[in-house]
Amino acid sequence: MDIQDIITEYGNYYRNGGQNLSRILKKPYISSQTEALFGLIPTDDTSYQMGSTELSRVLQPFQPGWTPLGELKAAPIVLTQTPFKVDLEENPDKLESSWLGFLADQNLDRAQWPFVRYLVEEHLYARMDEDYELNEIYFGKFVAPTTGTPGAAGTGMDGIRTVINRAISQSKITPIALGAIPTDPQAFCDYVEAFAASFTLRYRGRAMEVCMNTTLARRYAVGRHAKYRLDTNATDANPIIDGNGDQLQSYPIEFTNHRVVGLNSMGDSQKIWASHKDNRKRLTKKAVNTRAVRIESAKRQVFIYTDFYKGLGFPVLEAVFTNDKDLTL
Repeated sequence: MDIQDIITEYGNYYRNGGQNLSRILKKPYISSQTEALFGLIPTDDTSYQMGSTELSRVLQPFQPGWTPLGELKAAPIVLTQTPFKVDLEENPDKLESSWLGFLADQNLDRAQWPFVRYLVEEHLYARMDEDYELNEIYFGKFVAPTTGTPGAAGTGMDGIRTVINRAISQSKITPIALGAIPTDPQAFCDYVEAFAASFTLRYRGRAMEVCMNTTLARRYAVGRHAKYRLDTNATDANPIIDGNGDQLQSYPIEFTNHRVVGLNSMGDSQKIWASHKDNRKRLTKKAVNTRAVRIESAKRQVFIYTDFYKGLGFPVLEAVFTNDKDLTL
């Protein structure tokens, strides 16, 4: 806990001036919007096994003789999830002699102080979501932690970028080569339309979110607006493309069943990716613990902790489409 600026400004003492929680303003956290794109599979398995099947061509011209044709092929699919945890330790005694003293209490058990409830309910859960969105779900690449040292950001799981790029390196996904991403909005609109037009015939008609970073999503929205002159009434507000709270905003791709989505999780990545809803899956174990913590106190220290599992993947890799940018594993 770092409250030195409060002490410097307001003094190293508590005086009841009517201050309360309404006077504490917290900065907004970024919600885990990307996770909403993936269908949930609750499971205790850390390695979740599935299978894909496909029947080869069976239709042939007629002839009287018996000419069997067709073979059912089955392939394994494995989705994995990895454990996350939160270990938070605080000594709230320093609050008592500060402007924030109203968050302290006379209870000898510091875990019962108002500060602890405020920390958990107003900050901890929201911070967990932001960490997952900005560090793990897209950019994550699992690295086993060093004993006794907190793991680095982005090493808790294999995120979307790692899953896709690993499949590309294994020749299971072929990137769509479209050249450099245009900086001109209208040209970028053409780029996105060409990307969607390159989906294989089997999947082209299935509704998909075409995912990209928020800067590119805004560029597409501006370009589409300019290309198709969609403003028929100058007094109408333009559609929203930026994310708003927990709700993802999307923008249609003309003449398709697809929509552009801007994801905070993708940072400044130049990758664009898409797959249909049934092919986006996430695993979870002990999911209740993402909104539950254990709070303990020993002497004057407070310990807050929780742990759970998360993971994601695409069962059918041929149904994943991406451009040829940001391919580093």
